[in-house]
Order: sequence, then structure tokens, then C-alpha cells
Amino acid sequence: MANIIVEDIKQKIKSGNPVTRLILINVVVFLFFSLLQIFLFLTNDSAFILSVADFFIKIFSFPISLDGIIYSPWTIISYSFTHFELMHLLFNMLTLYWFGEILLRYTSENKIIPLYLLGAIAGALFSVIVFELLPGFLLYRGAPMVGASAGVTAIIVAVATLIPNFRINLFLIGEVKLIYVAIFTVFISILNVTFYANVGGNLAHLGGAIIGFIFIHQYKKGKDLSKGINVFFTWIKKLFNKSSSKTMKTVYKRSVSDEEYNYNKKMQEQKVDEILDKISKSGYGSLSKSERDFLSSINKR
Repeated sequence: MANIIVEDIKQKIKSGNPVTRLILINVVVFLFFSLLQIFLFLTNDSAFILSVADFFIKIFSFPISLDGIIYSPWTIISYSFTHFELMHLLFNMLTLYWFGEILLRYTSENKIIPLYLLGAIAGALFSVIVFELLPGFLLYRGAPMVGASAGVTAIIVAVATLIPNFRINLFLIGEVKLIYVAIFTVFISILNVTFYANVGGNLAHLGGAIIGFIFIHQYKKGKDLSKGINVFFTWIKKLFNKSSSKTMKTVYKRSVSDEEYNYNKKMQEQKVDEILDKISKSGYGSLSKSERDFLSSINKR
């Protein structure tokens, strides 16, 4: 049963769009911590619970400091996939879905995940810089930070920079331009910092907002800031493909990405439906030679 669930999650991550993949990863990590918390609760050993909880907080959360970057550099990424509270996760994932799907519609699939990661990195670095430069935040230095907010804010500001006049419907408010949503998001983060409310998290939002604006500003100039991360992803895929080919006698290979394959398959199915509809209305004789050849090639597969 567990293997079926794991394989299903793997398939959804592999075949879904990048927004879906990010949401699934965040949800899976949250469920892991939730199940662990339930298990620890059943042990009824408070000292053990605290030690395990502290261990995972140190592993996944980002301690806002230079030491955090130097001694646990992976946490500038891992913190952005970590949530310990359901409402925190729910709000971030809903926002990611709404704005991520809009950005996906107006850019390309290979921009979303790199932008999310760049937003997370920028958020962590911006928080560290402010904490190191301003003595007023000395008390907060080293505080653990978790949540997808920096990456999500990067996507909000990016889509608002790309299509500022695009309107969305907000509950109890009505239609609002994206640019106003982005301005409000940044303003609230600044206000929270001045009130010393979740200082590290709100500074991370601002770092994400900055990189979101820069990302689209460069995108409009024809410069792709996602290129380096996508090259790294491609290298990782090739690395795994090489390792798997050593253990398998037969390997199915194709030169297109999963996204391109799913898109081509969808277009193919749509064309088949159109041809079948034409046959039902006018008969097989109404088909052109190219349509007959296409249908014949499909039937042979």
C-alpha cells in the first residue's frame, strides 16, 4: 500500500506542471512532519519528543545568520519546503497555486521552479544581510525560519511585473489589478518588520519580492535568470539516466522533456477527436489524405 502511494506521488511530481510539483513536495514534507509528530505523541516521552523535534528543526529550517549559510547551506532551500502548521501551509499553497498558474500561462514551465528557488535563496540572504547590518535585529539573529512565503512572494511580484493590469477576483473585494496585490503584499511585509512581527519571515518576503521583480525585468530584456538552475536540473536528469542505463538492459529514451511529451500527446488526442468527429458527420470519404495517413499511423501503434 505504501509503495503504491509513493509511486503515485512520484508519477504526479514527474508528469504534473511545476506549480503542482511544488505544492506536492510541500504537502509531502508537511505530512512527514505531521505523522512524525503523531508517532512521537504516542510515545509519551516529552524529553524524546523535544530532542527529535529540535533535530528536524535544525536540519530543515534556516537559522538566519552567516553561520547558517556557512555550516548548513542546504537550509536556504529546505526551509522553503518546510511547514509545521496546517494554516501556514494552506495559505502558502493556495497563493502559490493562484499566482503560479497565472505566471505559467504567460511564461513557460521551466521558469516557475527556478523562480521559486531563487525567491527562497534571496529571502534567506536578504534576512541575513539586514540582521547583520542593523543592530536592532541582533536579538533575532540565528532564529529558525520555515515556509514557502519568500518563493511565493517572488512569484506574486514576478507576475505583477509581467502583467500588472491583469485583474483577479478577491473574496469580498472584487476585481483587483495584480500590481495592487503585489504592492499590498510588499507594504504589509514592511509594516510587519517595523512592528517586529515575524521579522525574519517578512524580510524574506521582501527578498523574494526583489528577485521576482529583477527576474521579470531581465526576462523582458531577453535574459533568462532561470538558465543556470535549469542546466543543473538537466545535468541531474542525465546523471540519473546514466546510472539507470547501467542496471537496465533496455532503456526507453526520447529527446523531449516530460512537459513537451504531455503537450504533444494532448495535441495528438485532440486531432484524433476532430477526425473522428468529421467521420461521424461526413463519413470516412470526407477525410483528406494527410488525415487518413495520420489516423492510419495512430492505429498501427
